[in-house]
Amino acid sequence: MKFSSQGLAAVGRELVAPFVVDVCLDPDESIADQTTTELTFTDVARVLPGRRVSGLAKHAGEVVFAKMFYGENARRYWQRELVGARRLQAAEVNTPQVLATGASADGDGYFVLFEPLHEPHNLDDGDLEDMLAAVQLLADMHDASLVQTDVHIFNFLRYNGKYFAIDTDGIRRAHLLRQHFANLAMLLAQRAPVADDDIDEVWAAYSAARGAYVSRMGSAAQLRKLTAAARQQRVRRYLKKTQRQCTEFVHQKNFRFNFLCDREHFSQLQRFMLFPESFVGDGTPLKLGNSSTVVRMHIGGVPYIVKRYNIKGTLHRVRRWFKKRARNAWCNGHLLDFLNIATAKPVALLEQRWGWFNDVCYLVMPDCGDRNLGQVLVNRPQEFAGLAEPTLAVLQGLKAAGLRHGDLKATNFVIDGSVVRLIDYDAVQPGSHESDRRRFLANWNDQPALQEQWQRALVEAGL
Repeated sequence: MKFSSQGLAAVGRELVAPFVVDVCLDPDESIADQTTTELTFTDVARVLPGRRVSGLAKHAGEVVFAKMFYGENARRYWQRELVGARRLQAAEVNTPQVLATGASADGDGYFVLFEPLHEPHNLDDGDLEDMLAAVQLLADMHDASLVQTDVHIFNFLRYNGKYFAIDTDGIRRAHLLRQHFANLAMLLAQRAPVADDDIDEVWAAYSAARGAYVSRMGSAAQLRKLTAAARQQRVRRYLKKTQRQCTEFVHQKNFRFNFLCDREHFSQLQRFMLFPESFVGDGTPLKLGNSSTVVRMHIGGVPYIVKRYNIKGTLHRVRRWFKKRARNAWCNGHLLDFLNIATAKPVALLEQRWGWFNDVCYLVMPDCGDRNLGQVLVNRPQEFAGLAEPTLAVLQGLKAAGLRHGDLKATNFVIDGSVVRLIDYDAVQPGSHESDRRRFLANWNDQPALQEQWQRALVEAGL
């Protein structure tokens, strides 16, 4: 299929290879005076709807990595990509070479062709060797007074034993050390809080790469504080994103309801949005409480858990207008997942409303099974060894993030294969882990031997 740049913008995120775009190699010369060639995309790596597509392509018989810009401000985004790539090359920072650049035949789109890195290795921010390699590249940029404004681990690749910086759209000039330190902290803030244990090693590698002057101007303690602040900023931005229309989420609202849904589940949950009670009524009850009802249901063969936040009376209704418990649970579930704490991340939130005022609300979560920590360890205590590590990982994640769950019942640890997931996150908030620790150990008051095992495990894990 052949597209114009306007056609690419119209297709949106549903763009699928292969497809062809007619292009000209000199964007500043009159297109009428140039020879048009074909740029054939054979694989799509990423689509930004209405703005950009990137992926492997063929041009003049050569395999290339192409970035095609279209839509509003296409020329500005294209120029930023090109300038950033040339700045990295001038600074001798490893980055794919620019092979060609130009415009689409209709004059409304622009492209950059890079040398292809065939099947590169994506870096893992949990791997210290990969992290130090990314930090080295970032130090090289900073030495050249450059920063990457959208810095994250996926902007670095390993190919043929070498590490490369990519995504040059975000390369900017920055001459101040505080800008460089903030840029490094933003890279570290992409990781889960438990990974901050290696910040001393990261700072040692970074300061060694930058030299004695930089080493004297900063410290690992300072970097730790900057990382925590950058992570909080990321959390705030992400939680706002979970409550609006974007690439990841669908948001539909009117006078009668407000519906947020993970885009991958939206096609299955559209009918639930319109007729929630019919699905809840047909589901299998798991909890029938006054303030909430929990059921298991299937939609299109996919199992879900639905928690309905009931209204007990007029006073309770008024409270729910101001204390939006279901919305808090939606945000808390995404917060835990964002911080890499294993949980059943909610996939949809339905708030039935009357104008600005909430009525009954529904939180939809994936069904992770009905095996929980209390049930399994009471009946099969020999499974302690296999379940202790993933359970402790959840508790360590909460402590490192400075969060308190508020109700660490053993039944709130659901066993999903080899993963232990924390559920019922309505009461999650910043706080000390001490109360969580006491509540967790209280689960085993009737099993002294098991409680002693957990106490030893918690101490060994630093909890």
